[in-house]
Amino acid sequence: MSGTEKAMQGVADTLREFWAHRPVRPRAGRKIGGVATGIAMRYQIDPVIVRIAFVALALSGGVGLPMYLAGWLLLPEEGDEVSPLEALINKGTSSMSQAQTVLLSFLMFPALAFTFGSGGFQVIVTLAATIACIYLLQKNRGHLAPAAVAEPAHVPPVAGAPAWDPLGAAPFAWDLPEPAAAPQPPAPRPRKPRVALATAGVAALVIAGSAIAWTWAPWFTVPHVIGLLIAVLAAGLLIGSFTGGARGLIWLLVPLSVAGFGMTAVGFEGPHNLGSLSDTPKSVADVKDRYRIGVGSVMLDLRQLPDSGAVKTAVEADLGELIVHVPKNADVTFNCEATSIGELNCFGKTAEGSVEQVSGTDFGDNGEGGLKIDLDVRTNVGEVKVLRD
Repeated sequence: MSGTEKAMQGVADTLREFWAHRPVRPRAGRKIGGVATGIAMRYQIDPVIVRIAFVALALSGGVGLPMYLAGWLLLPEEGDEVSPLEALINKGTSSMSQAQTVLLSFLMFPALAFTFGSGGFQVIVTLAATIACIYLLQKNRGHLAPAAVAEPAHVPPVAGAPAWDPLGAAPFAWDLPEPAAAPQPPAPRPRKPRVALATAGVAALVIAGSAIAWTWAPWFTVPHVIGLLIAVLAAGLLIGSFTGGARGLIWLLVPLSVAGFGMTAVGFEGPHNLGSLSDTPKSVADVKDRYRIGVGSVMLDLRQLPDSGAVKTAVEADLGELIVHVPKNADVTFNCEATSIGELNCFGKTAEGSVEQVSGTDFGDNGEGGLKIDLDVRTNVGEVKVLRD
C-alpha cells in the first residue's frame, strides 16, 4: 500500500470513529436542536465557538443551515437509542416523533437547493473545510470523554435535627446552641490564561505593521487589514476555546466580520483584491489587457463588441469563478487553465480535477471570419467558463 493510500485509509478510519462515537444532543443547555451544544460537550470546547461556526457557515453560501439540519437528524438525543433518522427506518427508538423527523427531512430540500444554487465553487470549498475540521477535531480530541455536569446525590435531612447536624450524626448534642459560623476567606479565583490580552496585542501589532507597510506595499488596504485582524482574532478565539479566557474576543470579531463581509460583497479596487469584478466593453479599445482578482469572481461580457477587429485579453484569479461571454460569430482562440485544482467549461470542452487545461479555436456559427478574440483565462483554484450565448 502506497503512502497516499495509507493516508486516505487513516482519514477514513478517523471519520468512521467519529460516526461510532458521534456527539449526543443534550436536553439541557441547548438553544434550538442541541447540535452545537452536543459537539461542544463531545470535544470539550466552548459551545459559543461552535454556534459562531454555524453562523459563519450560514453566511458562507448558506452551508450552515443544511449542516445543522443534518446534525439534528443524524445525532441522537440524550437518552435515545438512535438518531431521529435512524428511528424513522426502524433501527431503534428516538424521543423525536416521526412527524417531526419527516418535517426536518423535507426542510433539507429547500436548504440544499438554496445552498448549491447560490454558492457553486464556494460551497464545495466550505464543505471540504468543514469536513477537514471534523477530521481534526476527532483526530486530536476524539479520545476525550464528553463533558458532563455531575449532580451530587440528595440526602434528606433527619426530622428535628438542627441546621448544623442535618443528618443526625450527633443527637446527643442537639441541645447545644448553634455555633457561630467562622468567617471564611474568599476562595482565590483560578488564574486564566491571558489569551484575550495576548491576541489583542498581536492585533495591535498587525494594525501598526500594516500602517507602516502600506507606504511600500499598496496591498495593505483597509479590507485586507480587516481580513488579517479577523484571522488573528479567530486564532485567539480558537486557542481560548481550549484554554479559557478568550470569549471577550467575540465582541471584536463579530463587527469586524460584518464589516469585512460588506466590503467583500460590494468589491473594492486593488491589484489583488477580494470581491467581484464585472465589465461589459462596447468597443475594442474598451477591452483591458488584463482582468485580475485575488479571491472572488470575474464576469467579462464581450457580446456587445463590433463584428470586426481584434481583441486580446487575460482573465486571472487566485481563487474564484471566472466567466467570459463571447459573441456568437466571433473567432475565439482560447486557453482555459486551473493551475492547482478546478473545473473548466470552455466552448463545451470540460475538465475537472487538479492541474487542468483546455484550449483551442472556435469560429462560431458562421465559420471563420469577423471579430477575432484571443482569450487566456486561468485560476489557481476555482471555476472557469467561456460561453457563447
